[in-house]
Amino acid sequence: MSRNDKIATITFHNSYNCGSMLQALALQTVLRERFDADNEILDFSNEGQKAMYSPFWKVTGIKSLVKNALWATVYPQVKQQAVSYEAFEHKYFRLSSKTYASNKELDVTNNEYSKFITGSDQVWNIRCMDADDAYYLNFVSDANKRYAYAVSFGANNPFADDALKSHYLNLVGKFDRISVREQNARKWVTEATGREVSLCVDPTMLLSQEEWERTVHIGDAPIIPGDYIFYYCFSISQEIAAFLHQVSKKTGMPVYFFEPKEWALRCCWKNKIRLVRKYGPEAFLNYMKYAKMVFTTSFHGTAFSTIFHKNFWYIDSGHNDLSKDDRAVSFLTQLQLTQRYKTIPALLHTNLSITPDYTESDTALSQLREEAFTFIESIVND
Repeated sequence: MSRNDKIATITFHNSYNCGSMLQALALQTVLRERFDADNEILDFSNEGQKAMYSPFWKVTGIKSLVKNALWATVYPQVKQQAVSYEAFEHKYFRLSSKTYASNKELDVTNNEYSKFITGSDQVWNIRCMDADDAYYLNFVSDANKRYAYAVSFGANNPFADDALKSHYLNLVGKFDRISVREQNARKWVTEATGREVSLCVDPTMLLSQEEWERTVHIGDAPIIPGDYIFYYCFSISQEIAAFLHQVSKKTGMPVYFFEPKEWALRCCWKNKIRLVRKYGPEAFLNYMKYAKMVFTTSFHGTAFSTIFHKNFWYIDSGHNDLSKDDRAVSFLTQLQLTQRYKTIPALLHTNLSITPDYTESDTALSQLREEAFTFIESIVND
């Protein structure tokens, strides 16, 4: 195919993060299989991203020293985790032939692709460690087209800072089409630019459970034997750990956690929380499919809980300002599942054994998928 037929995607595909990798795969799968588009993911990873997922952090004081010491106790698991993510990337993604480590290096891609899509995930979060204007497609020449699919700001509005507003207004103003993931993001872009933007679901939601099981090899049997509770998030507070221990004692089911560094840092063994033995997106989907109950404080933990029709609960830690961070609430509202969003005190007085009735959620999701497919089709045919 000629350059005029090629579409490049840039996203957090190289994060050691199941949600990031699976959303990247989902968008590429939809582009290539549903719309027969010639799509490649730009193999871009900046220094911030590499530092974020390194086994140890640079020692800058006593806190980082203590963290590294605790992480060293689970180094084999951290190493296995990294190997699993890298294997998944090379097994499932269609990547650009070159790798890119800096924004400037991406300039040459203008000669290879005519359309560039940024998203999904928190690619427009200017406060994350791996933030980069590359995700605002600042390297794309005016001869080529720019699109944003279901981007998230991660609760950080770039237009709210007077020192940054004009810079990001200029970048966003060059996009041919924009869709965002949350209501707040839609409001921020519209108020700042005067443009109407679409609201599209995260790419992970574009594939059904059956499609995910055809796309990713998750195994025919559960990795963890017996009934278990799966807690999925990158962090775990002492309050959440203690709560999960209570639920474990009440139900007789063990709790499994997915993040070895956080497991060690928070001494989760004190609350009898177990660390999983296998890592990567394939294992994650297996744990999600076979879990008896899921607790999460993660967007993608919520997304896959709904895809797999799980008995799940989103733990409201009380630390989120919903006027800014509506990632979970916006999504659960769309699927009419806001009753699954509760504080720990509320969960302690809730019958946790009740699985949601997904009838209305499936109907709502079907409509949201069609709207997203229409948006993606407009990019492919533009």
